[in-house]
Amino acid sequence: MRVKQFEYAVATALLVLVAGCGGGGGGGGGGGGSTPTPPPTGGTPGTGTPPVTTDYTVGGTVTGLRAGAAAVTLSNGSETVPVTANGSFSFPARLQNGAAYDIKVASAPAGYTCKAFDPTGTIASANATKTVVDCAPQVLAGVRGALQAPLAVAGDGSGNLYVTDGSLHGVLKLSSNGQLGMVAGGTGQPGLANGTGSAARFWLNASGAAVDGQGNLFVGDSCNGAIRKMTAAGEVTTLAGSSSTACYNVEAAKTTPTKADGLGAAARFEGPQSIASDGAGGVYVIDRSAGLTIRQATAAGVVTTTTYPNPDPVAPVILLQTIARAADGTLYVSDDTDRIWKVGNGVLTLHAGGVLGATKDGTGVAARFGAITGMVATPNGDLYVTDFASVRKVTPAGVVTTLAGSQERGDVDATGTAARFGNLLSIGFDGTSLFVVDSGQEVLRKVTLDGVVTTVAATPAVRKTINGDAATARFGSFSSLAADADGNMYFADPVTHVVRKATPDGTVTTLAGVVNSAALPGQGDGTLATARFAAPTRVAVGRDGSIWIAQSLGLRRIKDGVVTTVDAAVRPIGLAVDPDGNAIVTTGAVSGEVLRITPTGAKTVLVTKAQIAGLAGAGADPRPQSVAVDAAGNIYFADTGTVAVYKLAKADSALTVFAGTPMKETGNVDGAARTATLGFYEVDHMTIDESGNLYLTGSGNVRKISPAGVVSTPSFVWGNASIGAITYNKGKLVGMTRYAVLQQYL
Repeated sequence: MRVKQFEYAVATALLVLVAGCGGGGGGGGGGGGSTPTPPPTGGTPGTGTPPVTTDYTVGGTVTGLRAGAAAVTLSNGSETVPVTANGSFSFPARLQNGAAYDIKVASAPAGYTCKAFDPTGTIASANATKTVVDCAPQVLAGVRGALQAPLAVAGDGSGNLYVTDGSLHGVLKLSSNGQLGMVAGGTGQPGLANGTGSAARFWLNASGAAVDGQGNLFVGDSCNGAIRKMTAAGEVTTLAGSSSTACYNVEAAKTTPTKADGLGAAARFEGPQSIASDGAGGVYVIDRSAGLTIRQATAAGVVTTTTYPNPDPVAPVILLQTIARAADGTLYVSDDTDRIWKVGNGVLTLHAGGVLGATKDGTGVAARFGAITGMVATPNGDLYVTDFASVRKVTPAGVVTTLAGSQERGDVDATGTAARFGNLLSIGFDGTSLFVVDSGQEVLRKVTLDGVVTTVAATPAVRKTINGDAATARFGSFSSLAADADGNMYFADPVTHVVRKATPDGTVTTLAGVVNSAALPGQGDGTLATARFAAPTRVAVGRDGSIWIAQSLGLRRIKDGVVTTVDAAVRPIGLAVDPDGNAIVTTGAVSGEVLRITPTGAKTVLVTKAQIAGLAGAGADPRPQSVAVDAAGNIYFADTGTVAVYKLAKADSALTVFAGTPMKETGNVDGAARTATLGFYEVDHMTIDESGNLYLTGSGNVRKISPAGVVSTPSFVWGNASIGAITYNKGKLVGMTRYAVLQQYL
């Protein structure tokens, strides 16, 4: 033991001596002395204390990605990092204290928009972790449908189908290999323009379509009052007619639409609703309100009209509705009493159907139809008819049988009368099978000639009322959309008479009201579970968390889980809540007013119909509809009767034209007030973001109106989806289609 102690003492002394020599003066640079490496900064030798960090990481947290999403790529300067799941992230490079950083979203996963919150800063002696990157799935809940509002279907005899869509305002083609895609128009923007593919414009709202023997598609462009022709290559031209009439065109409504024969654009159609190939490159047309007349547009565009004598002296007025042409040239027409007539020798001869009694099979006048919406002839001369929710067969001898479905609505693929349809609009034949447009689900259904019904795979049935998570939730009907401070969204279901809720993760539940199997409305107040609604149409949320509901008749309010009736007599069209917690209501064509209604029911008229008309000019018929209120309390409302947006200032109650040009609808032109034009083609909805920008639907595309009243038409990630209701939610614009809730970061 003593020896070891001695050795330790000697070793210690030597260390001290060496240290002393190294630290002494050995002259300026000579000597061979050495300088020892200093200990790590802040560390204590022999104690295990870690060194002090002099560089730091930059990162944060990613939220919103769903299972299976691709990576979101983030950048900080030239450095990038992919993130494949929710949670924390950091960039590999380390930064010195005081260094600046700026995290950006370099690319979002497919189907998402992402936004970085609190993305910039300076390293302050710690790792930077404050940035949150939130990724919003484009489809918040539900599914995107291939079809938005299918109107008509026609087959070319070679297995290809063409479908017109009244929301997308375009023509889709279902190829014989099952692929469905847009071939002409389809931007969601109504108009009249010839061209190829997406350059073409239609304005569709009727179910007229037919294909000739050369594969050309003819479309009854009803709102434009024209017959359009599309070649197999997708080139669209106008065969006859012009844009002299339009469905919701204020300027066109100033004069009574007229029908006129003539060549090409000189001809006039009020609204072609059913067409059939004439077998020679032209078409036969049933025009709206045309009585007992059939119009023909030849391959050269020459339009003529043939009027037939009334074949039924008991019915003084008969309106023809649909038309079909058999392979032998025989024409068949149906009328508004649901009878089918054969056309020949200048007269109409009853082929099948009677005017009294319930729907039934039979021969000739003994048969009965319920609601004929479309007809098509197969090569052997048989007619097939869409009759409300069934497909009927009519032989050349007038024998009527039911091929598939019944007058009971539903959604069932089966054979014969066991099948169920929702609401049939049109029927086509592809050379082998029948295809029908079922607007109950907005799908195509295939019906074989022996009655087997299936849903076309490219148009799956997705329109239902089902609560559940984002993937399983379904929507059957909707009207309006509103968001609360927590990011929850509320929307009205006018068919089932309930108010539904979607959480930020897309989970959908029924908030209030009772879904009755017979869809019976009610008016009872009470708790969320017991209250009843009658056709709720609009929803708005106040700063205090109250939820206001406009019904077809009456204004309701939800506060603290209880539903009350604020005003039972008002007929609200548009609805918003001002910063003071009052409802702002428009009354449309009913009285043309803008009202303020307090939670206790006190009502004040803010804008009258006469005030709007005074700004709009001669001939104005104001119809205020959607409404929004900004943070300062200024009120904005869209008026479909004068095609403009107006502003009611909070400070002085001054009413001004804010956007659009009153009484001028000549398409959707961007620009400042009284320069831009606003088209109102569908039910309009409006919302306002935190910067004061308005967003307006009902014009085909979503229009944006700046705080200065400048109208623009921006592009959105959802493309040409038919957006109806719309709201702003924490930096995101949220819109609803018939099938889904869509969203994107602005």
